[in-house]
Amino acid sequence: MKPLYDDLWISTPEFPEEDAASDLMMHGFLLRHPRGNLLIGRVTHPLDHEVLADEGGVIRHYLTHWHEASPAAAVIQQRFNSALYCHSRSLGPVSRVVEPDDTFSQQETHFGDFHLLPTPGHTPGSSSFLYRSPQDRTYLFVGDTLTRDHHRWITVLVADSNAHELKQSLEFYRTLRPDVVLMSTTRGHLSWVEVTLQSWLAAIDEAEQQPLDVRQQPLF
Repeated sequence: MKPLYDDLWISTPEFPEEDAASDLMMHGFLLRHPRGNLLIGRVTHPLDHEVLADEGGVIRHYLTHWHEASPAAAVIQQRFNSALYCHSRSLGPVSRVVEPDDTFSQQETHFGDFHLLPTPGHTPGSSSFLYRSPQDRTYLFVGDTLTRDHHRWITVLVADSNAHELKQSLEFYRTLRPDVVLMSTTRGHLSWVEVTLQSWLAAIDEAEQQPLDVRQQPLF
């Protein structure tokens, strides 16, 4: 893991075995919240788990969608006695890998400032998380609802995607004002981007115009 900002770290990239020859990569994030460390997404590397221990462990682990469920999540859950959260519509597939401690089905706020935002479409239970850092930055964790394919913004339709819900979620994104957008899976690009209001709205426009449909082909 390495720091992006004083209160936000990014995990070691994970490259899917079935896509080893490509530049597809996955990341998770550690948010150093005043109430305790929060983990967002998929963090599988054992050395990253040692960093988590050195940084005081994890009190809660949030998945943006079921693709992030992995045996490593159970390891984190057991090692740090952390609570694992996912959307209720992700419970079935997540539970086949690791048992969540709790679910949510609508917008919630934890600790008074960490916002859970259902953003279905990429998968039925896809969710985003919004946090206004004391360092005067707003972080938006979007999972794979919006992502980068090299130099373009895209949305991705997979087997359990719903194009109508995805469009609604992108429209909801227009109401948000992030300073940093953090993605779970990208290709050929770092998994975070600093944005202005203008560039954020332009990113949504670009993604809406060219959704990537991989329901009948390999991811991306």
